[in-house]
Amino acid sequence: MDTMNETTRIKRQFYHSLKRGTGEAYLIAKKYQEIDFSSYLIKGVLNNFAYDGQTESSRAKYIFDIIAISKNQGKIRNAVLDGLKNEQCDTWNLTHIFDLAKLYFEQGDLEFREAIYNRFLNNPIEGSDWAGSEEILDMDGLDGLIYIAEKFGEVIDQDPDYWHDDCIIQSFQKEHPNIAVIKELEDKAKTNKFIRLYLDCTKRSKFSWKRKRAKQIDIEDIVEELLDPNKGLSFYQKRNLSESELYSVGKRLLIEKDESNIGKLLDIFTEHKFPFDGDFILTFAKRKSNPSNGIKEYAIEALKFLKSDSIRNFALERIRKSRNPATFTDILMSNYESGDFQLLSDIANKFNDEHIIEGLANSYSDIYNSNNTKECKEPLEVLYSKMNCGIHRNEIVKILIKNNVLSKKIREEIKFDSYLETRELIE
Repeated sequence: MDTMNETTRIKRQFYHSLKRGTGEAYLIAKKYQEIDFSSYLIKGVLNNFAYDGQTESSRAKYIFDIIAISKNQGKIRNAVLDGLKNEQCDTWNLTHIFDLAKLYFEQGDLEFREAIYNRFLNNPIEGSDWAGSEEILDMDGLDGLIYIAEKFGEVIDQDPDYWHDDCIIQSFQKEHPNIAVIKELEDKAKTNKFIRLYLDCTKRSKFSWKRKRAKQIDIEDIVEELLDPNKGLSFYQKRNLSESELYSVGKRLLIEKDESNIGKLLDIFTEHKFPFDGDFILTFAKRKSNPSNGIKEYAIEALKFLKSDSIRNFALERIRKSRNPATFTDILMSNYESGDFQLLSDIANKFNDEHIIEGLANSYSDIYNSNNTKECKEPLEVLYSKMNCGIHRNEIVKILIKNNVLSKKIREEIKFDSYLETRELIE
């Protein structure tokens, strides 16, 4: 085989893994140390490739581990410094770079401590003025918090309408229960007007939040509360209804004629099993879509808890035709039959769009958590090879382990996965 073409193939394979966050990238870098992967690693430095950078844990350790065994480490190091200074578009790219910078500091590279302090609150991304605070607190503890409070106070001094809550203080207090955090800050505030401004701002914000917080609904008649246009139920309340309350909602749905009310009642059964004949819900799922009430969409989602031949046939008929197949594969959670793995594998192979793959990963996880079978191996491995969500990859690996079908290849890779909880699964 042509050496240049083979090197190109290896680099592409490396980058594909790096973007997904699988341990294959580390294993490739270790095996082919003569190949320079630095240009791809710099992309991994400057971009958090996670499907959801807000909910997924940091990928900095993952990138840092690969950097440690790669060529041109000085070039990559400089890219981290430049990225920390210049990132202005994406919050989760910036927090990713901050975390990488902290790892360099922890390895004794003191220039990164200065770089982190210099970037904090310096031309922050809108809505992300907190970025970098966690790294400062990890490096310098209470002294770091005092610095953060002073810097925020300087901003407030320039903009009296600036709003900031006490989340940083509360988080630090939780991590350090032996420190009287507020007292320490109050003591500093006696001689430092900026810290005083910061504390006063957080107190105002806390008071405002308490005043605006919605009152708890006292549920006496669950149906009337649900349908009352001036009240309604919170997401939490919808998730925590009793069997008798669900029975009341279901009974009302059987006789309800108002389209708007039908939608509200069906919404409950996207979280709970409808207590009566499932084919009643199926009639709503077969309707034409009407965005004003969401009846069709709620009904389709509710079918995942219901089992019947007609519901299964409805799902199978639509899965192959849909541009968003997870909407209908969800229904197999309660209607899975032996051999369905082939259909699910075909669907997973058909799509590459990251949003569709994410939807399928969520759906297939629900299906195979509800149906233990070795058949899960093929469709889940297809998704594993495509997805860039570390959270759902963790769920997929757990299902493969539970069904005793984890391949040797994946077993080796998860030791170096970007999602640190997945690394622990090998134990």
